[in-house]
Amino acid sequence: MPTLIIHGDSDRILPLESTAARLPKLIKNSQLVVIPGEPHAINWTHADRVNPVLLDFLQQK
Repeated sequence: MPTLIIHGDSDRILPLESTAARLPKLIKNSQLVVIPGEPHAINWTHADRVNPVLLDFLQQK
């Protein structure tokens, strides 16, 4: 199953290097997109940055 991982590189709750950066090696057929300067819960607080990435991913599949 294609999997999209979106993570802000300024997430202090779940730091990128400790969490999302490891996932592409663990989840087959996954794609990591790092949103520069964004915090935790970016899908809620910064939907304007997340939605285009999500729509692009959905259109590819």
